[in-house]
Amino acid sequence: MNPDGDLLDFVRRTAEGEAHRRRGLVVAAVRGGERAVHGVGSTGGAGAAPDGDTLFQVGSVTKVFTSLLLATAVVRGELALDTPVDGLLPELPTPAPQPAITLAHLAGHSSGLPRLPPGLLLRGLRQRSDPYRGFGVDDLVAGYGRARPRARPGRRVRYSNFGTALLGQALARHAGTSWERLVADEVTGPLGLHDTVPDLRADQQDRRAAGHSGRRRPVPDWDLAAVAPAGGLWSSAHDVLAFLGAHLEPEAGPVPDALRLVQQPRFRATRWLQVCLGWMLTPLRGSRCSVLWHNGATGGFSSFAGFQPELGVGVVVLANTARSVDRAGMALLADLVKGADGP
Repeated sequence: MNPDGDLLDFVRRTAEGEAHRRRGLVVAAVRGGERAVHGVGSTGGAGAAPDGDTLFQVGSVTKVFTSLLLATAVVRGELALDTPVDGLLPELPTPAPQPAITLAHLAGHSSGLPRLPPGLLLRGLRQRSDPYRGFGVDDLVAGYGRARPRARPGRRVRYSNFGTALLGQALARHAGTSWERLVADEVTGPLGLHDTVPDLRADQQDRRAAGHSGRRRPVPDWDLAAVAPAGGLWSSAHDVLAFLGAHLEPEAGPVPDALRLVQQPRFRATRWLQVCLGWMLTPLRGSRCSVLWHNGATGGFSSFAGFQPELGVGVVVLANTARSVDRAGMALLADLVKGADGP
């Protein structure tokens, strides 16, 4: 592709290049003051092609919303990154791992906790179509007591849905509310993301996409229950693009310091990957730049969101098929970065 080409052309080509692998797909991008969105395929059944207002489960892209909750509390002085999680959830079984697992460890996947809470895998095998359904906060707490840390906190990055779920529930407990209410009050509401919700409202139902397996067969939506802070949000391409826009221009929004804080690298996973508060930071091959990104997947959906803050470039890919869109999202982001960064 010509890196100086029309943004809508970039977006359209990416969507059409992936259409044969997905039931439906929406690609969106921002470059400077320009935005473009294009959808292909179907929202499900004989439905029309999805567009920027179509609603998808975004899976683990939810984690960056939960991490922004933490950053917001930190910049207000209500919490610190080194606050131990058991100080917010005192019912967590003792003895806790030593040294203490902090909120930053949970947000940066360096807690040493396993990917999933103990007990969830067996439950998931019994209800494969909706593996998290019915998994409550009490189950998270019990899982913490049974977990065998894979490394000392802060020593090693190991991706953990369990850790982010604990983080979200701990932040909610500290605020005296639910995670669902907290993310609405502190993130999606202030940023104007009215289509980003844990549970679809009645007025949103006719815009939802139906989820499909990797073989493009219809599957039920997942109910993430107490693990929702790690993957429970629905959103649209327009909303996720606006969320990236807030990161690209933090000073224009209501939580500028928090938006800057989540973009700072905290832990190094490999030579090529660092972890921020929620976001992943990766050098972009063939470029002088690094990009921040996160992906997501549920039983019937896949997602990608990534951006380059200095160049004002961001990309969103949402699909109603459980087949990774990472390659398409990262390739489009690389093309746009190279165009904005110059020869």
